[in-house]
Amino acid sequence: MNQDKHDRAAMVRMFAELDEYEPPHHAATTNRRVFGPEDGVGDLSMVRGTLRPGGGADPHYHEQSDQLIFVIAGRCRIRAGTTDVVLGDNDTVFLPRSVPHVVDVLGDEPLELFITYLPALRPGDTHPADVR
Repeated sequence: MNQDKHDRAAMVRMFAELDEYEPPHHAATTNRRVFGPEDGVGDLSMVRGTLRPGGGADPHYHEQSDQLIFVIAGRCRIRAGTTDVVLGDNDTVFLPRSVPHVVDVLGDEPLELFITYLPALRPGDTHPADVR
């Protein structure tokens, strides 16, 4: 028998309970995985990132995943393909898969981000790149 759609419960994540990790090809960065495919949310992953002043993402790309970055707080410069832009609070950027990109924190405040990968970011799919 199919479960009635109204009988399902919401999935809740408490930020303080999420495990921290340092992503590859990033400096002064702490991430926390919020959701991934193993949680039953489909083939996407969502991460909350904190990049400290002076930190950032070294030149890299994801071969299998598109990336959507939403800036919660702080300022950053993102270079991706022919795009070179400064983002601040509530700004968003979409990074297509295989496009090399760089993220640099601007200013003296931490950069707080929500990052969604679709399909979900898989281990080993963060590759160094040459971006000038």
